[in-house]
Amino acid sequence: MKHFTKPIYVAIWAIFTSFLLVAQVAAAERIVSLAPNWSHTVSSLGAENELVGVTRYARFPQSLPDKIARGELPVVGGFTDIDIEKVIALNPSLVLTATGLQLNLKRELEKRGVKVIHMQESSLDEVYRGIDALGQTINRAEASSLLISQIKSQLDTIEQQYANQPKVKVYYEINYFYKCVPGADSYITELIKIAGGEPVFAERSGIAPMVTWDEIVNQNPDFILLPMWPGATGPIFSGTEAGSGTTTIDEVRGRVNANKVTAVIKQQVKFIDSAVTKQAGPNIPNSARLLAEAIHGH
Repeated sequence: MKHFTKPIYVAIWAIFTSFLLVAQVAAAERIVSLAPNWSHTVSSLGAENELVGVTRYARFPQSLPDKIARGELPVVGGFTDIDIEKVIALNPSLVLTATGLQLNLKRELEKRGVKVIHMQESSLDEVYRGIDALGQTINRAEASSLLISQIKSQLDTIEQQYANQPKVKVYYEINYFYKCVPGADSYITELIKIAGGEPVFAERSGIAPMVTWDEIVNQNPDFILLPMWPGATGPIFSGTEAGSGTTTIDEVRGRVNANKVTAVIKQQVKFIDSAVTKQAGPNIPNSARLLAEAIHGH
């Protein structure tokens, strides 16, 4: 039997490792994330270096805004103002979109031959399926499975922690101008329940069904949660920018018949960081914790 000398073994090993390196480079994706929760998820799966484009709302993890600030990671827009030509110019192998607001964008990208994974954010199970699909697509199946397990485990712990707390009615005001709430097709509805709250109008279909202030007064919520995020501007009630920014607690107190609402009477109108609560990805447990702390005060 013929035996190889040590130099030959070294040469064969060098060729083999070179082949593996080439294969890994060839398999690397060029991912453009059009939603901050997707950007965070890609990073959590260990594929942050495969991100070639994100939005200006990419806040988590901190390494992403740091890269943006250094000019190392291109920004292709916000959320509803994505520049599709910038996206195409980045030559993506995969684009990640989210919610009904980006469905037309998804369709246009697919028309142009771009592979898209879309997350509607309609339920926790649908979010988990999206994370799993991403992991399978970018060769991070094990990491995605682990992430999903971690999220579920943390949510179970939070739910058990608040299971014996009194149930309270919660009005989560997604937008002060359009008066919409998390509906039957929103994972946020599930998180409020996990945190020990009873979201008003949770039975209405859709991700964010509209309501009226009179309906809210009649529901008489114990807590009113208002979205807040870094750099948020004040409320605008007219013109093309109406509904932009966020509102104030004083504006809520000044609404018609607000003095009849328990949340106002007991000073339980609170801000909540929507940059966390509206991110359907690794931040889901943090979202549940913020909701629980806002509702229960600890």
